[in-house]
Amino acid sequence: QVADMGAGKGYLTFAMARAFEMRGWDADIVGVEAREELVEAGNALAKELGFARLRFVHGKIGEWTPANGLDVLVALHACDTATDDALFHGVKAGASLVLTSPCCHKEVRAQLSAPEFLSGILKHGILQERQAEIITDGIRALALEGCGYDARVFEFVDPEHSGKNLMLAAMRKKKTAQLMSFPSDEVKLVMREFGISRQRLVELLEKTAS
Repeated sequence: QVADMGAGKGYLTFAMARAFEMRGWDADIVGVEAREELVEAGNALAKELGFARLRFVHGKIGEWTPANGLDVLVALHACDTATDDALFHGVKAGASLVLTSPCCHKEVRAQLSAPEFLSGILKHGILQERQAEIITDGIRALALEGCGYDARVFEFVDPEHSGKNLMLAAMRKKKTAQLMSFPSDEVKLVMREFGISRQRLVELLEKTAS
């Protein structure tokens, strides 16, 4: 069971369906998209191309619930906290593999305050923006590790193709993902040191753990 959250026109969704088909992998693939016209267009094209196990459904990231759980969740360039909603949805659905390429980091960027020893460096807007991206995705990775996942952050395309070229991948280490001690001391420390009072994924997981 594979879900592409925020599928848009379905470029990635169709590519996954074809890749799975070529490898003989048994998979039902769902593209979740909030714009109904794109859902209709995706389903029409899937039928035309003969993808019997590919479908598009209308829904927002984090609101759509799979009937049979999920094995893989993918979200490409979900803006700002939509990436957090996708990550949380993957953990909640018990996905074995979660792949996201974050885009925009507005939530943390607006809160970020530099520790004294970095104030001279982060007075430059572009450096503060990049720092916000690093801190945001670092917190996400730590949060996923606290849920029993092995999290990794890496470049998946060359920078000349896209500036948004980081992949946050999380693979479940145990049969059932579960919240451990959450939020961890590492997450608390990072948020405290950079003046961050809220972060969407942390809030969602904290509510579930409490």
